[in-house]
Amino acid sequence: MSKYDFSDNEKDILKVARLNQLKSEALKEQMASLGKSMDAMNDKHEQFLSGIEAKLGASRHGQRKGTAVLTGEGHEQFLSDVERSLGITRPAPSGNSDVPSHKGHVRRRKWDDLVKEANSEIKGDVDFDDLLTEQEFDKAYAHLDQINEEFSEKTGLQKRDYAFLTVAVALQCARQYLLDPWLKKMRPSAGPADEAGRKANKEAGWYYVDTDRILTSKVPFDVHRYSGNLSVQGFLKGGDHRLMTLGHHPVLGWIFGTANIMTGTVTRKDFLSAHVKCINNENTIYALADTFRIFGEVFDRVTRDGWDGKIALGCALLREAIHLKSDLMTKRGLPLPGIGDISSELGNKLAKYGIDTAGVGIEWGLAYFINVVIGMVHRLGFDETVDDPKLYEVRTRKIILYSNLLASTSNAIAVYFTEKLDLLDIGGLIETLRRLITDVRFMCKVRDEYVKSKLDAHFQGIREETDRLYEEILA
Repeated sequence: MSKYDFSDNEKDILKVARLNQLKSEALKEQMASLGKSMDAMNDKHEQFLSGIEAKLGASRHGQRKGTAVLTGEGHEQFLSDVERSLGITRPAPSGNSDVPSHKGHVRRRKWDDLVKEANSEIKGDVDFDDLLTEQEFDKAYAHLDQINEEFSEKTGLQKRDYAFLTVAVALQCARQYLLDPWLKKMRPSAGPADEAGRKANKEAGWYYVDTDRILTSKVPFDVHRYSGNLSVQGFLKGGDHRLMTLGHHPVLGWIFGTANIMTGTVTRKDFLSAHVKCINNENTIYALADTFRIFGEVFDRVTRDGWDGKIALGCALLREAIHLKSDLMTKRGLPLPGIGDISSELGNKLAKYGIDTAGVGIEWGLAYFINVVIGMVHRLGFDETVDDPKLYEVRTRKIILYSNLLASTSNAIAVYFTEKLDLLDIGGLIETLRRLITDVRFMCKVRDEYVKSKLDAHFQGIREETDRLYEEILA
């Protein structure tokens, strides 16, 4: 089995190349054999002519003693005698229109015919090992290494690029150790601001909240109290309501939270639901509810009540967005997606250090913004008369990628030695991983294109030289 992965077209090319190689080798052997035969024939011919000269008393190379050099009609008569003796017929002069000329009338074979012949002559697939010798392989790899070195030289960071790299690293580190901690401290410690002054929905029915009260009432999943119903005692026991209710989930909240707001219910992360009623102006978990029915009632309301149902859904989505945004920016913000689902305790612990949806989102946003600014400023130095656009883009991406790698590495080392988890730059690490994937893929693509263009130019030169020699042979 071949160590190379070839397409069907590439397999055809290799087979045709192998067929031409075999034919060339056979022709070379035939020409060598023909050359030996021609040498022997020339020797015999020379001996034969020497004998005729001796009989005729003529010389081809000058006047012998007692003889005269044949010229004019005598020379022609001499050649005619030789031709009759050898049984040779001289071709007509080149000016004779009866003799066809091959120049400019070479029949080019179709590619499909070559492939068909190659498949009939050669069984099985052809590999590079069948075409090239070990020395030819070494020469090819040396040429490839030379092209790769040339690419590395052209895309390597220059003196001015190192200045950009230094600035980029400094900005990322300043963000990690100064800006991010300050933003975390500025986040309010109180409950969500959108709940201030709001009252529980006194008119909440079973699986229904009036449309005009959806935006003005407290969301039902912001709840801590229980009714006297024994079936709901400890419904949210053992964890923060933000971690245990799906209405606070940064992703699933858009589905479950919206449905809860329209139906006056709360749904836990294990999909168990309960009705929420207003008792003493406080949201209170009143009785267990059917989660499937919650979504059935929402669907019926949207499809049955016409515009009122659709407006109710829009208001519920807006109310969910307001509440998530308000929760997002508090010190006890929303947990990272997936973390709170796995472990409420872990989600709570990380949130205390600012490692939550808002904290990580802000870190990633700032890291991304710095990268964009560095990239834009560096591209201002592009000179189209000197630089290749794609090779210059590789240099820009190298600056950004290296700065992110250095900043993330320094952050991991700082957290390890100081044991301060609140310094951990999760958002910056995510941006670094993203850059690793996208930038490395881009650089590899540009390098492959560069190598291919150089090889194409090399083979184009070979083709042109081959065509030139071919035309000279036919001339």
